[in-house]
Amino acid sequence: METQKVVFVNKELNTRLAGLLRLPDGFDLSRNYPAIVVTGPMLSVKEQAQSVYAARLTEAGYVTLVFDGTYFGESEGSPRGQELPDVKESDIEGAVDFLCSLPYVDNERIGGLGICGSGSYMSVAGVKEPRLKAITAIVPAISDISASPMMGFFKPEEEVRAAKAAYDRGEGELMYLNFMPRAFDEGAAYYYSARGTHPRWSNQVVAWSQLELIKYNVTEIMKEMTKPYCVISGENAWSKPSSVEIFEAVPHDNKEMHVIPEASHFDMYDLAPFVSEAFEFILPFFGKSL
Repeated sequence: METQKVVFVNKELNTRLAGLLRLPDGFDLSRNYPAIVVTGPMLSVKEQAQSVYAARLTEAGYVTLVFDGTYFGESEGSPRGQELPDVKESDIEGAVDFLCSLPYVDNERIGGLGICGSGSYMSVAGVKEPRLKAITAIVPAISDISASPMMGFFKPEEEVRAAKAAYDRGEGELMYLNFMPRAFDEGAAYYYSARGTHPRWSNQVVAWSQLELIKYNVTEIMKEMTKPYCVISGENAWSKPSSVEIFEAVPHDNKEMHVIPEASHFDMYDLAPFVSEAFEFILPFFGKSL
């Protein structure tokens, strides 16, 4: 496959986003290809889990696009390290804009695949962005964060609001959350090892992100989902309750959920045999939906 560095724009924020566009082997400029936007876990950069899935999809014949979100990696946006759901969704819209601008992409066959936090962001984008025709969510982790293990990463709301107000007045420093501490053993086994570490990745997220995250009710939004939808979780994934809740909120029958035996949440990022088992469902799903 051929991998190209690309730049496109989040038109809502006017930020330039750095991406990797993958083209299938034997690419023929005269053909029209289905394409998939692939997004990764919260705080992630484009070279991490999303590239594992994008490469597999491109091997199967899809044009794929991964990218650093606004405020992360090689993309623009300041202050750095803001994990804001509305921005993540507008980044996805920018990615779809870019794919639609490519003459060899079939605009009627564009799908989305998101992992972990962006399994939820991509699911919501599937509700809101009409050009996305089918969505796969891998261990989607956000349904109602107030009932999630992620609450353990948050600081007291009053403290965060006070710090943000001081920063906005130019009187204080940025406050950060330690969103992937080494004490979180399963996460550390991915992010602090050769499996998932990357020089542009950081576990620090601007603390006021939690003010938006805690209001983000994916379950309610998914009640409006009308498109083909696939959820893949792991039997032992800590995110499985959220994944089930999101899946069950989708009101139609053109949906499917698969649970990979023995897999944990982070196993689904990159490990064999779990990712290969997931693709036994992903490829047939996109094959019939795109």
